[in-house]
Amino acid sequence: MKGSNFWLLFSGRLFSNIGDSLYAIIAMWLTFELTGSTLYTGIAGFLTMIPSVFQFLTGPYIDRTNLKSILITTQLLQFAFLLLVPLFYYFDVLTVHWLLLIMFITSCISEFAYPAESALLPRVVKENELIKANSYMSVAYQGTDILFMGIGGALLVFTDAPLLLFINAFLYLLTTILFTCLKTAPAVSNAAQKETLLITMRNYKVDLKEGVTYARKTIIPRLLVSGVVANAFLMAFIVNLPSIAEQKGGPSLYGVYMAVLSIGMLLGTASASQLSRFRFGDLTIVGFMICGVTWIAAAIVPSPIVSIILTGFSTTIIGVSNVMGAAIFQRCIEERLLGRVMSLMMSASSLAAPLGALLGGIIGAQFGSIYPFISAGIALILVSLYWLTQPLLRQLPQPEKCELELEKQESYQQSS
Repeated sequence: MKGSNFWLLFSGRLFSNIGDSLYAIIAMWLTFELTGSTLYTGIAGFLTMIPSVFQFLTGPYIDRTNLKSILITTQLLQFAFLLLVPLFYYFDVLTVHWLLLIMFITSCISEFAYPAESALLPRVVKENELIKANSYMSVAYQGTDILFMGIGGALLVFTDAPLLLFINAFLYLLTTILFTCLKTAPAVSNAAQKETLLITMRNYKVDLKEGVTYARKTIIPRLLVSGVVANAFLMAFIVNLPSIAEQKGGPSLYGVYMAVLSIGMLLGTASASQLSRFRFGDLTIVGFMICGVTWIAAAIVPSPIVSIILTGFSTTIIGVSNVMGAAIFQRCIEERLLGRVMSLMMSASSLAAPLGALLGGIIGAQFGSIYPFISAGIALILVSLYWLTQPLLRQLPQPEKCELELEKQESYQQSS
């Protein structure tokens, strides 16, 4: 990949996700440490995921605002709020309720950052480089998870979580500096920037409606059904991981589990370019079925080591699907609509995740963490069966040949 703008965006994503990876494991473990209950980790998962349900509201704003400004502002705010946790702790005023509130606020802030990065990517790379660029960006995301979730779990054995969060906050300050160096054209014209607040709000409503209308004429709603199911059950599993780790060995094992989840996704993202020669429909059906079966095996196998390996393997198809899906969306959706449509899709796909987190916390507290573990594998199998029963999804061709609009996709399938 060439161009300093892409590498600045990539580096910003890299350090931001290092911060996110450390923050995710440390904050969730701190919640469990303060309460000793999966119910509260479920609530934490609910509060951190519920903002993504409303991410579609950020789309029109992102499409009309300078993307560089959005990225800089979000990173500065995350830096400031993350510092509050260690400060509250050392002044002995930190409670689980303050922690949950801060987790909720920082999650709201991040909902502006990721759609902005996705919307900016097609402006800094060529169309034929999108799959490769998305692979790089996914590696920056999943690769940091692999290393720093494992490191985060190990560090929790030797030092306290608030100190780690204090150090972690400065990663967002570094990301702010990197995004400041980006050189991009304004996202909107000078005339648009001078709109009054009233006109902006009217246009916001029009833009949002346009994004919804476009999505309804495509296969996006069908694609999102599987994402909603998978996200709900996977989140139910994740909020139970602190309890599973506590039973099997402590925070270091929690870090290992979180790391292997990302290892599998990283392997999937790294192999997405090579696998793109296969039909997307076939790849999804076969991949999710195999990974669902191995996930269930990971839940019931007695050996922790085997369980960890199988869990990591089971997430490979998620990495492949994420990269190929992002490339299809970015290639097929008009650039002027990309921000609002991407935010709509992210909101819809994550709709069930907060409820899955809350339900997973309740089930784990009442019946044990094994049940949410098995349910996540069942969800992957259900995704495979759903695609198998949907002709438009089952017959999807290679990513570079896919069309999102219903008429175009149906015409392609009839001619092939």
